[in-house]
Amino acid sequence: MNTAVTNYAFLGPVGTFCHQALLQVAPVDAQVIPCAGERLAMDKVREGKAERAVVPIENSIEGGVSATLDSLGWDKRLQIVAEMIVPVGFTLAVREGTQLSDITRIGTHSHAWAQCRNWVADHLPGAVHVATTSTAESARMLSEGNAGFQAVLASAAAVTTYGLTPLYEDVADNPGAVTRFVEVA
Repeated sequence: MNTAVTNYAFLGPVGTFCHQALLQVAPVDAQVIPCAGERLAMDKVREGKAERAVVPIENSIEGGVSATLDSLGWDKRLQIVAEMIVPVGFTLAVREGTQLSDITRIGTHSHAWAQCRNWVADHLPGAVHVATTSTAESARMLSEGNAGFQAVLASAAAVTTYGLTPLYEDVADNPGAVTRFVEVA
């Protein structure tokens, strides 16, 4: 009997740091299921719609990821079967034609904002944070043109995936930050 794991849920969309962590553990032929939140990804496992989920659990700058920690004890308990460390670096990106002087609102995940807020204050004083469910989600939204912000702080992978123009790379208040992800079953 073949017991290969084929369905992996993760905090999506494609291009998140979580997706990068998933690629470290998922078989090449795995089906990936992007989810709009950590709990939703873990619920896919609880509901039998995925065999595994990959979610962030701790960031070296911001500490524990509450949504993951809280959800681990919900309902059907999940077991951590692996952990992955992903270096976290951000790119400030825009739609083609947007200038630095056009940026007043930046979309990104709250953990990303916390890791870049001093850089933003130094380079874009007055720019405000617009919270999104993930850094890649902000990139996807901006690429579609209906985001409500002019720039994103996202992974280089998300910037490429969603066809955005990078303005600054390696944006961070604390270079060398990492996020620890876990694979749960």
